[in-house]
Amino acid sequence: MIMGAREVTLKPSGHSFTVKGGETILAAARRAGIWLPFECGWGSCGTCKATLAEGQVRCLFPEAPALSERDRRRRRVILCQSVPESDVVLEARVLDGPPENLNTSEYHAVLADVETLAPEVARFRFQLDRPADYRPGQYAILHLGDGLRRAYSMANLPGTREMELIARRYPNGPGSQTLFALSPGAELTLELPYGAAYLRETSRPLVFVAGGTGIAPILGLTREWTSRGDRRGNGLMIFYGARTPGDLVCLDELRELTRSFSQAQVIPAVNEGDAGWEGEVGLVTDALVRRLKEPWDEHEFYMAGPPVMVQAVLALLEERGVPITRVHYDSFG
Repeated sequence: MIMGAREVTLKPSGHSFTVKGGETILAAARRAGIWLPFECGWGSCGTCKATLAEGQVRCLFPEAPALSERDRRRRRVILCQSVPESDVVLEARVLDGPPENLNTSEYHAVLADVETLAPEVARFRFQLDRPADYRPGQYAILHLGDGLRRAYSMANLPGTREMELIARRYPNGPGSQTLFALSPGAELTLELPYGAAYLRETSRPLVFVAGGTGIAPILGLTREWTSRGDRRGNGLMIFYGARTPGDLVCLDELRELTRSFSQAQVIPAVNEGDAGWEGEVGLVTDALVRRLKEPWDEHEFYMAGPPVMVQAVLALLEERGVPITRVHYDSFG
C-alpha cells in the first residue's frame, strides 16, 4: 500500500479502494472508478453523506453547513470533506456512473495571467492539461496546498484548455490570500465540475442575479445564452449588484455580450452611487422589486453572490410565489 494510504470498504456493495494521504474519500473513490452520490463537493448540500461503520476520519471543514449535531452523533460524515485516519468501513450507496452533468475529474492547471479588475478583485486565467468539460454556471475546487481547498466558478465557456476565474482577496481569508499570492507559472490541481446552477431547457423568461464576484458564473451563463442566438425566444434580465460603481467589475463585458439582443437587459445596482451614476441605487433586491414585472413565477431564476445576498433574494422569491424548482444557485460562499 502507498505510504500514508488507507483502505476504504463500502457496505453493502463490497467495493473497496485506496485513499492516498491527505486525499478525500470522495476524490479517491472517483479515481478508482467508483461513483458515490455528490453534488457540491464543498460540504453544503449533504448529498455525499454516508455512515461511518468502522474507523476514524478527519473532516477538512468541521463547520460544513451540511453536518448537524445529529449527524455527528449518528457517525454520519460528508465524503467530500473526509480524510481517513485509519482503514474505514462506510455504509454508502454506489451509483452506476456520475450524476448528470457532474463527470468530475482532476485537472493539472498552470496560472497563465492575473488581471486586476478592481482593488482586491482580479481575474485569474489558467491553462489546463486538457480541454475542460463543464456547464457554464458550474464551479471548480482548487487545491491550494496543505489541505486548503476553495471553490470558484468558471466565467468562460467550456471546451478549451483555458479556465477563467474572478476572485476577491479577503484580509482574513487564507484561501484568497493564497490564490492572490500565486504568480504566473504556478501549478496546482483542481477538480471540476461541481454544482447544479447551469441553464435548463425552458421557454420561460430568464432572470440572472449577480452580486460581487458572483458575476463569474453569471458571465458564463450569459455567454452560453448569447452563443445560442436566443433560439428559444425567451428574454433575459441581468441584475448586477455591488457596493459602488467601481465594484461592478464586469459591467462593460455584460453590456457588450448582450448589446445585439433587444430582448436582453442589464440592470446594475449599487449601494452607494456617485454624482455620475444613473443606474439603480439600493440593494439588488430593491432593483428586482422596481424592475421585474409580475407575475414573477413565470420566470426562471439563476443567482450567484455573497450568501447574505442569495438568502435575501431567495426570501423575496418565496414571498412572490416563485417555485423553488425555478430557482438555481450554489451555496459555497
